[in-house]
Amino acid sequence: MTPFALQPAGNTLRLSLAGDITIEHAKSLATELKSSLRSDQTLEVDASQLNRLDAAGLQVLLACAQFAADTTLSAASTAWTDAFARYASSDPFRLV
Repeated sequence: MTPFALQPAGNTLRLSLAGDITIEHAKSLATELKSSLRSDQTLEVDASQLNRLDAAGLQVLLACAQFAADTTLSAASTAWTDAFARYASSDPFRLV
């Protein structure tokens, strides 16, 4: 089972994360986001069901945050906030 799902909604691309997003999933996540996300879209992330986010997954998300017109976070989890703290990166996703 894929631990992420993408759903286009107008000018927003919704990304739902569940379970573990690790190096095993980073390539498929990057490929899916690259083919789905446009530079004029908002990337909205729901990380409420996320259990673990490693450096590879975080790197994909940060690259997409730079590409997207805007980034939002509809729901966070402890794993989400811990990953940004662990890798000393500021979170570019604003909570809505």
